[in-house]
Amino acid sequence: MSTNITKADTVIRNANVITLDPNLPRAQAVAMSNGRFIGLGSNEDVETFIGPNVKVMDLTGSTVLPGFIDAHIHVLNSGIRHVMAADCDLPSIAAIQTALRERVETTAPGQWVQGFKYDDTKTAENRSIFREELDAVSTFHPIMVSHRAGHIYYLNSMALELAGFDRDTPDPFGGRIGRDPDSGELNGIVYERAIERVRFELIPSDTPEIRREGLRTICRMLTQAGLTSVHDARVVRDEFVTYQEGRDAGDLSLRVYALMYHPHFRSLQEAWLKTGFGDDMLRLGGIKMVADGAIAARTAYLSEPYVGSDCDHGILAMSAEEIEENVMEMHRAGFQVCIHANGDLAIDMVLNAYEKAQAADPRPNPRHRIEHCTLVNPDILTKMHRLGTIATPFCTYVYHHGEKMPFYGEERLQWMFAQRSFLDYGVVGTGATDYPPGPFEPLLGIQSCVTRTDSRGQ
Repeated sequence: MSTNITKADTVIRNANVITLDPNLPRAQAVAMSNGRFIGLGSNEDVETFIGPNVKVMDLTGSTVLPGFIDAHIHVLNSGIRHVMAADCDLPSIAAIQTALRERVETTAPGQWVQGFKYDDTKTAENRSIFREELDAVSTFHPIMVSHRAGHIYYLNSMALELAGFDRDTPDPFGGRIGRDPDSGELNGIVYERAIERVRFELIPSDTPEIRREGLRTICRMLTQAGLTSVHDARVVRDEFVTYQEGRDAGDLSLRVYALMYHPHFRSLQEAWLKTGFGDDMLRLGGIKMVADGAIAARTAYLSEPYVGSDCDHGILAMSAEEIEENVMEMHRAGFQVCIHANGDLAIDMVLNAYEKAQAADPRPNPRHRIEHCTLVNPDILTKMHRLGTIATPFCTYVYHHGEKMPFYGEERLQWMFAQRSFLDYGVVGTGATDYPPGPFEPLLGIQSCVTRTDSRGQ
C-alpha cells in the first residue's frame, strides 16, 4: 500500500482489481486522484485516502481492469465519418443501397454522398459493389463508398466523371482503376492512391462543427469499450485543432498520441516541434506514411503472388527511394517514423530505410514503427530486433477477417499476425485494432491474438 496521504477524488471498493503488478496481481480496492493511482490494496488499506466529497464506488465483486491503449486506431476521422457518411457495414448490397438512398434524400443534387465500412466478404453477394449499383441509388449525386479496409473505393458514374476517369485513363503509380475484364469499361472500383484526387480535392472538407460532433461521438464509443488511450493513426491539421478544442472544452475523454499525416511534416519541423510535444491528454506522436496496400483488401505488397495468380503481388504505394528519402529527413529532424507496411516485401523496404537512416545519423532509441507489420519471416524479425523497430500488428483481424485469409495461402498464414513470434524474437509488439478496418473492442482483440480463431471457428 502507498504511504501517500493525498486525498483521493475517487475510490473503488469491494472489487476484483487486476493490477498487472506481479508483486500484487489482485487487489480489493483502489484510490485515485486527478487520473492517477495513489492507493491500492484491501478496503481497509484505502480508507486513509477517503475525505470529503470523494466519490466511493462499491462494485460488489466486479472485475476492474486498467484502461486499454490502442496503439493504431483511426479515431477522429472515424467519428467524423460516423456523422457524415452512411454506415455500410450491412449484410447485403440492397441494404447498403437503402442506407445510401437515405443520405441522398437529405443531400442537395450535385453534392457528394458517402458511405464507409463496406466489406465485400460480409455481404450475402460476397463481392464488390459496382458502378451500376451505385448509379441505381442516384445519378444526380456523386457517390463514394469506402471499403472497411480503407484502401479500396467504389464510385458511381458521376463521381468517376468528376474524377476525370474513363476507360483510357492509365493506372497511376501506387494505384489502380478497376475495369470490367471483358469490356474494359470502368467498373467503379478505385484502388489505393488512385483515389487521392477525389478524397483530397473533390470532396468538400468537413466543418469545425462536424469535427467536434465526430470527436464526441467516437469518444463515447471507445470509452464504453474500456479504451483510455489511443494512438490516432492519421491526423491532419484541422483534426489536431479539433483535438485541442475538445481537450479545452472537456469533450476529450481519451489520451491521444497523434500520428501526423506526412504532408504536415515540414510545417511541424518549421514550428520547431518534434515527437513528444504536448501534455498527458494530447501529444504529438510520429509521422505517418503508407508504403503498401491492405490485408483485408488483398492489396498488401508481397514477395510471392497471391493464391490464384501468377503476377498479383499487391500494390506498392511508395517506391523504395521515396521511402528512404522521407525516412532520412524525418529521422534527422527528431521525429518517430510510423510507416504502414503489411506485405513482407514492403516491410523489408521500410526496415532498409530505417537501417540507413540510423547508420547515417545515429539516435538513441528512435522507436520507429511498422504499422500492421502483417506478413513477417525470421529475417524480418531478426532485423526488427536489431534495429529496435516497434510492430503495431492487427489484433482483431484474425477473428473478424478470417474468411479473407485463403488469398494468402496456408504457409504464409503461419507468419501473419505474429504476436507470439514478436515476443520470441524480442520485438516490441503493441495492441492495435486499426478501427474501422477491424472492430475496436480490446477484449475481442486479445481473444483473437491468443486463439488465432476466426468468427466461424476456423
